[in-house]
Amino acid sequence: MFPRWFLLLVTGGYLSVLFLIASYAERRGRSGRSIVSNPYVYSLSLAVYCTSWTFYGSVGKAAVSGLSFLAIYIGPTLAALLWPVVLRKIIGIARQHRITTIADFIGSRYGNSILLAAIVTVVASVGITPYLGLQIKAIIGTFTILAGESKGSLGAAWIITLIIALFATIFGVRRQDISEKHEGLVFAIAFESIVKLAAFLTVGLYVTFSLFGGFGDIFQRIEATEFRNLLALGEGAPVGYAQWASLTFLSMMAIIVLPRQFHMAVVENYDPEHVRKAAWLFPLYLLLINIFVLPVAFGGLLLGGSPSGADTFVLTIPLGQGKNFLALFVFIGGFSAASGMIIVESLAISNMVINNIVSPAIWRFNRMRGFSVILSNVKRIIIMAFVFVGYLFAATVGEYFTLVDMGLISFVAVSIFVPSIIFGLYWKKGNRFGAVAGTVGGFVVWCYTLFLPALVTSGIIEREGVVGRIMQSELLNPHALLGVKGLDEWSHALFWGLLVNVGLYVAFSLLTGQTEEEESKALSFVESYEP
Repeated sequence: MFPRWFLLLVTGGYLSVLFLIASYAERRGRSGRSIVSNPYVYSLSLAVYCTSWTFYGSVGKAAVSGLSFLAIYIGPTLAALLWPVVLRKIIGIARQHRITTIADFIGSRYGNSILLAAIVTVVASVGITPYLGLQIKAIIGTFTILAGESKGSLGAAWIITLIIALFATIFGVRRQDISEKHEGLVFAIAFESIVKLAAFLTVGLYVTFSLFGGFGDIFQRIEATEFRNLLALGEGAPVGYAQWASLTFLSMMAIIVLPRQFHMAVVENYDPEHVRKAAWLFPLYLLLINIFVLPVAFGGLLLGGSPSGADTFVLTIPLGQGKNFLALFVFIGGFSAASGMIIVESLAISNMVINNIVSPAIWRFNRMRGFSVILSNVKRIIIMAFVFVGYLFAATVGEYFTLVDMGLISFVAVSIFVPSIIFGLYWKKGNRFGAVAGTVGGFVVWCYTLFLPALVTSGIIEREGVVGRIMQSELLNPHALLGVKGLDEWSHALFWGLLVNVGLYVAFSLLTGQTEEEESKALSFVESYEP
């Protein structure tokens, strides 16, 4: 175990190293000798997808549901097969129209609709909050364990959250033109991707080959225990095929529509040709970081750990064996996974808020002296606020959910953008009325089927009166709408959300017309080909 002051010092020191690395990359970029403009850094930066959900939550999921965790990585792997066509097309469109956020992308496609872009911004801001809370929960929880405390320190939690928020503001608001590349940030994220991979592989090798006799030994031992069904697929498995399909689809879409993934894959892309190499390097990274998930999960169970505490097996196993400095390295790896997501996601969301809510509200002042400085300061405030909202969610709601469950709430939320993007890229008749109706309808379904139950579970909304009757209703039950039963909560929310979303999108698009500007935009998006 380590004293709290030492862990805070290590955390601050690690972020200082990131600061120096990012500063070096920016200096090289300004001198015309960029170290970021290459496919390897680009591919590693895309690994911001692997957050504390991957680092801690996958092990927790595997210890409870077996092989179901793989769906979260099979989806992006399948999506990567389409990147040389779909992602390159999106990058080409974004460059042509100077698009810097996913909200701008959707709003631009539908006739530069400010209303639609603002709606997408609100949905993303609300929907990503649980995912942000997941990262902060993981950092605070592992900090507490490493400090040997039974309960987290409020002061330490605030200090860590503040440090991360400050780092995000420093490298997220260094330039007033948000269309410019953030070379320092991209290189820091790529570096963090290496750190978290190295940490996870190290603890995986230790558990698999030092504590046990390899993969075969662990799997053979687990077969002889009550946890043998964790290796099953289909009948008798903890997770059915419907949930497998839902999780695979969600992750397949999330790899592009998550604001941070859109930012790193599209906005920070230097050369569309890098996509071709990333299409196999990124799946390779996913394979490597998941090789030891099952051995660590099963190893923790075999060593007497409880499935309910499996989220932290990566940390508690080395601690339990007296390998404190290995545990410290694991903490740094988990911190890298969580902080990278927080930094890039808060930057992406702040750009959306500035572009689609703040700027339109005060556009008439854009000629006043210091206007750009004001926007930069507002952006800093938004980033700080967004990070601390994530902390509040983690502190109030997060304790009632596993890391994976918190992440899945956000995955379903961002799936709301999929119809507007996919139809927008390949169907000229889609218009702003359809996109607005579909997005709002999908968001209402998400709030009702996932966010409302989460608030009820955490006690923020009392399970009494009208809410209680709704939760027990045959037709209005958020987990069994219109009496549809037999689906897990994720498959259920995804089914109804997409049904309402696509239905409204298509219906409104067919029943209403397009303006000349919409027709022009539709043509430029649909007829655009990858560069």
